[in-house]
Amino acid sequence: MNQIIINIDKFQTRAAILENGKVLEFFIERYGEGTINGNIYKGKVANVLPGMESAFVNIGLEKNGFLYVNDLREFEEKYLDGIENSNRPIEDILTVGDDVVVQVLSEPRGSKGARVTTHFTVPGKYLVLMPNNDHIAISKKIKNEKERARLEELFKEIKPDGMGVIIRTAAEGKSIYHFEREIQYLSKKWEETDRKISKAKIGDTLYRDNDIVTKILRDIFSNQIDELIVDNEEAYWEIIDYINAFSENNLKTKIKLYRDSKDIFEVYNINKEIENALKEVVWLECGGYLVIQKTEALISIDVNTGKNTGTLNLEETVVNTNVEAAVEIARQLRLRNLSGIIIIDFIDMKLEADKIKVTEALEKSLSKDRIKNNIIHFTDLGLVEMTRKRTGNPLFYYFQEECPKCNGTGRIKSKKSIVESIIKEIKELSTEEDIRKIKVVTTKDICHKLEEIYLDFINSYLAKKGKILELVESIHGEKNDYNILLEK
Repeated sequence: MNQIIINIDKFQTRAAILENGKVLEFFIERYGEGTINGNIYKGKVANVLPGMESAFVNIGLEKNGFLYVNDLREFEEKYLDGIENSNRPIEDILTVGDDVVVQVLSEPRGSKGARVTTHFTVPGKYLVLMPNNDHIAISKKIKNEKERARLEELFKEIKPDGMGVIIRTAAEGKSIYHFEREIQYLSKKWEETDRKISKAKIGDTLYRDNDIVTKILRDIFSNQIDELIVDNEEAYWEIIDYINAFSENNLKTKIKLYRDSKDIFEVYNINKEIENALKEVVWLECGGYLVIQKTEALISIDVNTGKNTGTLNLEETVVNTNVEAAVEIARQLRLRNLSGIIIIDFIDMKLEADKIKVTEALEKSLSKDRIKNNIIHFTDLGLVEMTRKRTGNPLFYYFQEECPKCNGTGRIKSKKSIVESIIKEIKELSTEEDIRKIKVVTTKDICHKLEEIYLDFINSYLAKKGKILELVESIHGEKNDYNILLEK
């Protein structure tokens, strides 16, 4: 059973996509922290970098947006000097201080600002309107050639002059009635956006993409979903109104209002799954496990047999573990919203047929992913390389922050290195003329380490300098931390 579960309270909106009781995707929007993906802003060029063929654009956010020259071409043709198919370098198109309207392609992450473009798109359920482009594109997921030809001919007749469309997968089999209504709605949205440009100030939002409930109704809710359950009555009726306006009426029977006082995410075990998805280790039903780790450059996933000893031979055990891992990896990528370069280290397999079997399992599971991904088959080192398009923030962004103690490394100084630092500092301070006592305040473990091995040496050394040591065990001290106090 495929379900959409939506929880709404005063502080946030959460939604989860479930397949047979397992969470496939998770969305969250905290009030005052909405995503900016898809938003269109009035910006000002802050810097032009000819060597990178790009510019930085101030759009009113903490960090300037990054605009690549190829993401500027259509805007140049329509709004700047009208030159079509220009190949001029970016420094001949933009100068510092120029006004430019941009749409956010990807959210800011880490030290990087948002990636922005002037290839504007206004998404709907069945199509995406491209105001600056006269092209018709069709989703690759629509395989039937007759259907592709039908849709292309139909849209040639109904699309607005001078605008293009991307025909989405949901359009397959639908009638002109659905498309005309949506084109009219999206065109009106763009006209409203276009009118704002001349009067807008730098940093103004000209167009804002929908909230997560509307995005789910637009992008996910379809006949493949068995039920949508929401725990807020006001939102329930808004969903009904949206379906009446933009979708097939039979979908209304799948929408249910949850009235129980118990947290709907607890009832469907979603909170537990989210908690587990924030951990590095993922256990498989067969007893094997995955280790998922994120670095600055890529995502690494290691597959291990763990407790799975198998019932047949070793090779069979390895292949079965890898196949189950492939299915779970696809789910974890969606649930955690991990993207960029992904390296998977499956358990070593000798036979090429086994590698093909595992790759096919991975491809089949990833084919359900709405986000574009690309698998490169096994490398000479036995690793699977793949990519997944960056869309929105990863799961950990909403629930975790960098550890202030280890600065995100996951490691802190060892007891031995702390002791060495203390001894070094004591030696340096022992040369102070007006100091009589050196007091070291540290944790119980460090105190024991000092007393066990180094205390006699330190006392002897300080005695020669006419000083004494006082070792104090800290009650509230952090692990492997210390303070040194000086007394006259």
